[in-house]
Amino acid sequence: MGEDPRIAGALERNDRYVREFVEAFNLCPYAKRTREAGRLQRVVILDEAGAALEALVHAIEELERLPPEALDVALVIFPALPQGKQAAQAFEQLVAEARERMQSRHPGGDTPFYCVAFHPDFAEDLRDEHRAVRFIRRSPDPTVQFVRASVLRAVRGAGTTDYVDTSRMSTAELMAVSAPLSVAEKIAQANLLTLQAQAPGRVRGLLARIQNHARNLHSR
Repeated sequence: MGEDPRIAGALERNDRYVREFVEAFNLCPYAKRTREAGRLQRVVILDEAGAALEALVHAIEELERLPPEALDVALVIFPALPQGKQAAQAFEQLVAEARERMQSRHPGGDTPFYCVAFHPDFAEDLRDEHRAVRFIRRSPDPTVQFVRASVLRAVRGAGTTDYVDTSRMSTAELMAVSAPLSVAEKIAQANLLTLQAQAPGRVRGLLARIQNHARNLHSR
């Protein structure tokens, strides 16, 4: 049997989001190289709300089993989860619970991944660069982004980007931890200027088109 069409649709939407939004507006200067280098892994989970937490925990365990060279960043996509502002809040809570479970398996603090929630209904707030990060995380489907903790620890420990290749980290990943201000602030400020220059209405329209892509074609 072939691939479930709902999986194909979710991957198509995510690919458009990465290429037409993140890469096209240079919101993450390194996103294209990460994708082209094959260090980005994507997983689509079709479970609905009641089973999503256990499915995400299982996906994290599977990611942990992969050798370090297999990925630096992973995206776990949930196209069957509900949308809306309340759903976005619930999804953030789900991600927080999965993160706690992951951390509990590594009591020594050697957690293998940092994770960040993305959701199509995150707030559109461009009052400052920090609020704008959530607008950038308006992925077409609820998504969890993972980045290897060893990469982020290297950035924080060095206090600079001179000793580590940051080309495989997204803006959201850099902003999700205490990365050096010279990294996080510059990217966030540049992204805010980009969004303002493109006009929020135009960006909102693009994200809406991507979000609706393949919904009918790949429905049940």
